[in-house]
Amino acid sequence: MEGESKLLASGGEDCTIRLWSMSTRAKNHPLIATFHGHEKALSFLSVAWHKSSLLVSCSKDSKVKVWDTVAPSSGSSSCVGSAHLNSNGPPIAMKCHESLCYIAAGAEVTAIDLRTMKKASVLALQNHRILSCEMMPSEWLICTGTKDRALLWDIRKAQELPNTVAEMQSNGPVTLLHLDQYKVVTGVPSDGQVHVWETRTGDSLNSLGCGEPSRLGVRSRVSAMAVDGCRIAMAGSSPEGCVLHYRDFATASAPVVSLPGKEKEVSRFWRPQEFDDSEEEEY
Repeated sequence: MEGESKLLASGGEDCTIRLWSMSTRAKNHPLIATFHGHEKALSFLSVAWHKSSLLVSCSKDSKVKVWDTVAPSSGSSSCVGSAHLNSNGPPIAMKCHESLCYIAAGAEVTAIDLRTMKKASVLALQNHRILSCEMMPSEWLICTGTKDRALLWDIRKAQELPNTVAEMQSNGPVTLLHLDQYKVVTGVPSDGQVHVWETRTGDSLNSLGCGEPSRLGVRSRVSAMAVDGCRIAMAGSSPEGCVLHYRDFATASAPVVSLPGKEKEVSRFWRPQEFDDSEEEEY
């Protein structure tokens, strides 16, 4: 958090939120305030986009609170808004954009207007519990991982309209998920691979293995992944030990995939954000 002074907010199992001053270069940063009010451990913290002095918190019981960090006091008096989601599961993800806060929990993604603390919209997945969720509200997109697929949603459309942009099938629960304007990357821990899809169409682009098969012929399990532009890192394990697999496509000289009927169309998979569509260079 930044304003006249730099602040760091932390929250955890003790149900409290602490504000720390980061304005000095001292090794030990002073504690400014402690906020009380949550009854369960903290799951997420985020700065409100429409007013940077407001801090949004969400606890494991799906209670959302907004705190005023300007001249804070220790206690609950700094809480300026609260709401409770009636979800059937703990929060999976939270993202603030403009004056809205999007929270995925149970089988729903709920948007809360932080100015009124009222529900602005609810995206309900019928019979699909959300296992992972990534959001790009600036692009009107939300991607949810479920037990057998990843679903990409257009949040501009009303709930009663068909608002699914794409369905990306999986052979297991999608617990690892990445979303950006070019690609969706999904991972199933038991699969040993991550799969890459085109954001605009949901077309399958590529599958990347987490290391080579072991001497016993068993593929590595994927336990974690991180994607940054053209780079991807995967962590996994096999009967022979742990593995960390890293790939960088920034200097690749050939298209990753050529889709049937779209040979002239170069996929944007791993293309840097600043890539100019008018350029003829293929990666």
